[in-house]
Amino acid sequence: MAEHSERMTRPIRRVVTGTRADGKSAVLSDSDNPYRFHRGHGSTSVFTEIWAFDTSPAPIGGDKDGGDRPLSHSPPPDGAHFRVIQSTKEDNMKVDQTAIDQQFGAMNEGGLSERVKSTRHWNMHRTRTVDYGIVVFGSRLHILPDGDFVMRKGDVVIQLGHVHSWDNPEDNITMFDMIGGEYPFDDQ
Repeated sequence: MAEHSERMTRPIRRVVTGTRADGKSAVLSDSDNPYRFHRGHGSTSVFTEIWAFDTSPAPIGGDKDGGDRPLSHSPPPDGAHFRVIQSTKEDNMKVDQTAIDQQFGAMNEGGLSERVKSTRHWNMHRTRTVDYGIVVFGSRLHILPDGDFVMRKGDVVIQLGHVHSWDNPEDNITMFDMIGGEYPFDDQ
């Protein structure tokens, strides 16, 4: 049980490799990722921002750390970000909706995320993104306006700008690669 608890709370090791000024391949950094954000306000989720870039093709040289930026719910409009979310079992009755809504607004600087009011879940939203989500530990409940489904270890979801939320009925770790996209219809 101690190993399980430690897995959910420990920082994620991030190794960045690249090319040094002398042209040789090298490890540029290797440490616990410092870009961890506790969602709080009753949510147990911790977002670890691994890397982001503003445009594609992405710059792969220089000394800019792609993880060193404020927490944003969505990636840059013309770029992408990669994050890991660690969550322990949540009690939805403990969520402070007002504080969560304010936090959502603060972490939506790029404007790609939209809060959707719903009685289905406190965190219903949609993002103008293509998201690849992979559950690597435990399971999560993917909530839609008219139903839900369970994502288990090894499952992959591709999200295409739909209204949804996530619930944490048990401890879990999920990785997300989110890429800026465009809605194909006018009402979005």
